[in-house]
Amino acid sequence: LRALTPGGDIVWVSGRGELGGSLDDPANGDFNHPTNIIFDETGTQIIVAAWHNSKVRRIDIATGAVIDSCGDGKRAYFGDDGPGADASLDLPTSIALDPAGNLVIVDQANQVFRRLDKDGTIHLMAGQCLLDAPAPAGPGPCAEGVEPTRCPAGPDGRPSGKFTCGDPATYCGEKCMPGYGGDGGPATEMRMNQPFGQAATPAGRIAYDAAGNLYFVDTGNNLIRMIDTDGIVHRVAGKPPVDGAPQSGYSGDGGPALDALLNYPVDIALGDDGTIYFTDVNNHCVRAVAPDGTISTVAGVCGMKGYSGDGGPAAEALLNLPFGISLSDGVLYIADTGNCVIRSVVLE
Repeated sequence: LRALTPGGDIVWVSGRGELGGSLDDPANGDFNHPTNIIFDETGTQIIVAAWHNSKVRRIDIATGAVIDSCGDGKRAYFGDDGPGADASLDLPTSIALDPAGNLVIVDQANQVFRRLDKDGTIHLMAGQCLLDAPAPAGPGPCAEGVEPTRCPAGPDGRPSGKFTCGDPATYCGEKCMPGYGGDGGPATEMRMNQPFGQAATPAGRIAYDAAGNLYFVDTGNNLIRMIDTDGIVHRVAGKPPVDGAPQSGYSGDGGPALDALLNYPVDIALGDDGTIYFTDVNNHCVRAVAPDGTISTVAGVCGMKGYSGDGGPAAEALLNLPFGISLSDGVLYIADTGNCVIRSVVLE
């Protein structure tokens, strides 16, 4: 992990520049693809989604000490309603603090959001880990008349978070399958589509607005969705899958975001005025949904990749696979990943 100082210097924060997971040095630690960082409520710790460690870690800013906060490092799904330190995660990709100060974790390959309470207990918050086997029409619900069965608990008695449509003895070792469903209903019954294979990239970022609504990127379904304070799911941008197949492309600027096409959205940031900014990665641009639901492009020329435009209008610049964004004091910072640079846009 590195930091950019106000003076423009890049400084080391934590990690030894090697893939790993060791905490043998009390003042440091190894990481395997750290993908998201936030500060805790006190500003004294950095919370890290250590993606391929399948852990969430904390760094004490004063001492540099790294501790494991959640996850046992095994790519699995066990431990809901028990100690977070003993739970199993599978590629935790994004983290955020809810209005009460609890930590929400996007458990990417498990296709769920989990909540780590302040007392260290972990719970299922949204989504389902359903093993669609046999899958009647690809990822989706079980066949008509078939109720999903919870997979067996682990050897230590920790409950599994996986459910299968087929024989548990045959299918419970499989990965959670992506899907789509649940808009207009409870978040615990929704399905989402987050990349989960060996070649998967970090995806599915989350952000809370001032009212306590949780916005999230349903990357594989090419959607922006939201869980309101009553726990109900809503689609915010992008067209829903048709017959189980996600719709992707580029269209819709100037019109309703619900009618637009997106192509692998990943990160999200929320403006104080209610504007939703997100990276449309495979379209090589950053787009926004206004409070009235209209979608537009903020940076990049959607559908074109490259590098150009510094010092000029953001909408005429070229980006290359912009995976990350962050908004601070009216400035939108963009991780122009394919170009290996950080760029910024001063918003009007």
